[in-house]
Amino acid sequence: MKTIAIVLLITLFAPLNKAQEPGPVRAYQYVGHRGASYLAPENTLASIQLAWELGADAAECDVMLTADGKVVLFHDKNTKKLTGKTYVVKGASWNELKSLVVIPRETNRPEYDSETIPLLQDVLATIPEDRMLVIEIKTGPEILPYLQEVISLHWKSGNISFIAFDFETIKQAKALYPEVPCYYLSSFKADLNKHFEAVVESHLDGVDLRHVIINRNLVERCHGSGLDVWCWTVNDPEIALKMQQMGVSAVTTDRPAWLKESLETRK
Repeated sequence: MKTIAIVLLITLFAPLNKAQEPGPVRAYQYVGHRGASYLAPENTLASIQLAWELGADAAECDVMLTADGKVVLFHDKNTKKLTGKTYVVKGASWNELKSLVVIPRETNRPEYDSETIPLLQDVLATIPEDRMLVIEIKTGPEILPYLQEVISLHWKSGNISFIAFDFETIKQAKALYPEVPCYYLSSFKADLNKHFEAVVESHLDGVDLRHVIINRNLVERCHGSGLDVWCWTVNDPEIALKMQQMGVSAVTTDRPAWLKESLETRK
């Protein structure tokens, strides 16, 4: 009887002990913010592909839904700032948006001065086998059925993950794709604290945080609850190194190749 009691105690407490064990150390990942947006116009096919060509572990993009149910790469609700033409994305058709040229930044290479808004399906088809596309969902859950259809038809290689500021959206994305990494985006500690328990209970893989709110205690709290931590948007090697030393596993940056090289030269 004594042996049986001991076995029962071990069985009961084993899951608790396992949950408290630190997770495996992850390699620091470099994520191209809206692609390699320092060198090519953001959220364009050229920018995403350039991020991978330059050695980024992942390229991040923003997705929105058009009036006719197309999933497009775009960040703003209105196209005016980024294209010079005024359309509300959710109220416009793909036919109205597809020829809009994304205005290059001053730092963008001249060969990318005529890049247009792409469909997510065209980006999914280009993911290298050893890279990831990080898909930021800029809408509410209404996009998910359309997103699901595009992914089922056009995701052929590589990996994907989802991030979103809207908690209900990322929660539903995780329920639809339990095998796909899903991260809750947050800019403020108060917001993260508000959603923290729900993030854990929803089995999200982690949080993706504005770097200025991150400190060691916050990272340890996340890790203690089984949550990975990513950060955005970092273009300073000193800050990137600080994030790495605190246990952040991925840094989102406009300059993935340059930032990676800068940190490697400091080792």
